[in-house]
Amino acid sequence: MADNTKVYPTGLTEAEATEINEGLKWGTRIYGAIAVLAHILAFALTPWMK
Repeated sequence: MADNTKVYPTGLTEAEATEINEGLKWGTRIYGAIAVLAHILAFALTPWMK
């Protein structure tokens, strides 16, 4: 029989899927923050953009 605690089709439980999702969200936030910082620095330190 099918295991009702697993999330189809990944085979993860709800708790495992939520944990992976939280990690993915934090990783995306960190990546976005680094990208924003890099764009600000590029704008501030590039003389031909002023």
